[in-house]
Amino acid sequence: MRFNTLTPAPLAAAVVTLAGCSTNVTERATTEPFHAELNCARLPITATQQDGDQLLLSAKGEQFVLTQAISASGARYVAEGEPETSLWFKGEQARLVLQGVEYPHCAPSTAIIEPFRASGNEPFWSVMLEGGMLTLNRLNEGELPAQAYAAGEADGYFYTQGSHPVSLEVSDQICQDSMSGMLYPQQVNVQVEGTRLNGCGGDPARLLQGGEWVVEDINGGGIIDRSRVTLNFGADGRVTGRSSCNNFMGEYQLTGEGLSISHPATTRKACAPSLMEQEQRVLHNLDTLQRFDIDDTGALLLHSADGSLKARLEY
Repeated sequence: MRFNTLTPAPLAAAVVTLAGCSTNVTERATTEPFHAELNCARLPITATQQDGDQLLLSAKGEQFVLTQAISASGARYVAEGEPETSLWFKGEQARLVLQGVEYPHCAPSTAIIEPFRASGNEPFWSVMLEGGMLTLNRLNEGELPAQAYAAGEADGYFYTQGSHPVSLEVSDQICQDSMSGMLYPQQVNVQVEGTRLNGCGGDPARLLQGGEWVVEDINGGGIIDRSRVTLNFGADGRVTGRSSCNNFMGEYQLTGEGLSISHPATTRKACAPSLMEQEQRVLHNLDTLQRFDIDDTGALLLHSADGSLKARLEY
């Protein structure tokens, strides 16, 4: 039972990495300088070891000097003079709090964040990976569990208790489910008993989270000059932003087929009639939202139940 581990450098594609099985950051800090490039959903960050127990964190165009703090597990670093900014490593993955805002789980390119789910169609299959245990389920084949552990220069395979090797490979590339149309952040390949299964995996929310989206078009047209409409999808399931005149807050849900936002509530500021009218269109569109897409330029497209394009946003 074994699987291939990842080096810190980003790779175009890699065999699965499990949290806790890679080289520990705390161990590295005592032997040699290290440099980590991580993605907190859509937010890329870098962390580079400085003198002693300090890290240089680069995020959102700013740099922060962090000093190692006491933690029950992993390696936690806190910004000097700004305790609301911290980076907490556990293995090669981390948790980022930036100026009081908690970001989605941070991980190297092509890493797998547990619990991890992936699936494909024709033939139908699904994979669940949690706590080092991979379970493959194929239509009419039943479940095939595989316990995994790090083994240095391994060949990347998961092994069952019997003689059925299972390998899982992921790449950071947007993948659309062929039946539901839902977008996923990773393409997934599974090999088992000489069969290659292709599909999609990861948490679709990571395509939305990690930064601010700015509305460029509403209902196929532009927006009022110098007005601002934004959306921020939080890791806590809340969506916040500016709706033209007022700020708003609501909750969003990602189901197997789409994206919805529950009745966004706004502040009570009054603005010019044109801005108020635009705001009402924005709020109505959010309330009737059913699915999202991402085009070739990376723009976020929001669609209503009838398929019409309600908004186009850029990151």
